[in-house]
Amino acid sequence: MGQEASKPDPNAQLRVIGCGMSHTGTASFSEALKILLGGPVYHGGSQLVGAGEKHIRDWTELCKHTPIANEEDRKIVLEGLKSMVAGYTAVTDLPPILFTEELAELFPNAHVICTTRDPEDWWNSVRAITSKTDTEERDESILRFILAPLPTMRYWYAFNVALKNGRMGELYYSSGHKHPHAGQYQEHMEYVTRVVPPERLKFYDVKDGWEPLCKILGCEVPDVPFPRVNDAKATQEIVMTQIRRGILAWVGVGLSVGLLAFVAARRWRR
Repeated sequence: MGQEASKPDPNAQLRVIGCGMSHTGTASFSEALKILLGGPVYHGGSQLVGAGEKHIRDWTELCKHTPIANEEDRKIVLEGLKSMVAGYTAVTDLPPILFTEELAELFPNAHVICTTRDPEDWWNSVRAITSKTDTEERDESILRFILAPLPTMRYWYAFNVALKNGRMGELYYSSGHKHPHAGQYQEHMEYVTRVVPPERLKFYDVKDGWEPLCKILGCEVPDVPFPRVNDAKATQEIVMTQIRRGILAWVGVGLSVGLLAFVAARRWRR
């Protein structure tokens, strides 16, 4: 998260499936791919926040059909994914990374690249965010209330529930966890190595810059600095921005109600 939502280009073809976990430099990776591929990149967190209410509702409905229990579920998931990523040259971050197997099937010619990071550093980055967002039920209810007036964000809770009850829970929470945990990085690595053939799956650390990424894609190194975006900082900024927007919206509601009550009282006194 932390970028502006990209607008799809009807002429774009999906060329890269980024399957690395959030907080492995996916924001920097996405910006780099925009430069190399010359087209819009679907960064999951940014699109969920910035692509409109229908988009997050569509993801919610798709997640409700996971874990895939029958052929009908599978059909809905595949068709939903194909529609969701249409018009983008690459996909990265959550929730697309949870559907690496299906995306690799839908786009057999796309590169599959998993961004990596030291697992301990990854957990420290994730923990800094989850301590602010995945809280006790009481605090979660407060957050739902704060976000309720906001377009798109009012659907965040329903999306999160569908995600945890669906594919995310299937992959990461089967051992009893309810929130992100230190072992999740390894669980995800096991997932992608299981569902993507080894000759197709490439690993990449954004700290290494342009050269290894360009080698994977078979393109020249561009004459511009490699983009550096702090995933944790960007995510924190989005979380706090949405909370501030929600509080201001409720202040506006309170002022409007107070004004109406004042006008009504004056008229009643007359």
